[in-house]
Amino acid sequence: MFKLFFSIIVLFFYSCNTQVSNIEELKQKYVEMILECSGDFPISAVDLDLLKNKQMPDNQAIKCLFACVYKKAGMMNDKGELWIEGVNEMTRKYLSNDLIRMKKSEEFTAACKSVNDVPVSDGIKGCERAALIFKCTVEKAPAFDFV
Repeated sequence: MFKLFFSIIVLFFYSCNTQVSNIEELKQKYVEMILECSGDFPISAVDLDLLKNKQMPDNQAIKCLFACVYKKAGMMNDKGELWIEGVNEMTRKYLSNDLIRMKKSEEFTAACKSVNDVPVSDGIKGCERAALIFKCTVEKAPAFDFV
């Protein structure tokens, strides 16, 4: 469960061959963020099954869990949008030793930036946009060898 959830939230970092200390540091940060956010947005067994099958549950709490983690990670801005610069900053930090993967990661992020153009009903809350980011990640990751 954690492996899938982590890989979706991290988008592409999980599958990248980075230095062990960097990826371990990143994993630890995400564990802390997920635990912190899951206190406000619990996950049911049904939700987990859907996520395992790369489907976003039609459940506002799960969408908001993703938004919470994305915001804490710097992947989503305070307007509830995918923050390209924030994701690219993380990419440069954790993939600086692998320029090819870093470039692929930045291209992957750019491929999902259109989620910011889709109208959402919850505005700056970001839950609906987080679901769009999840969907884009699932759809685009295979083309960038991140699955």
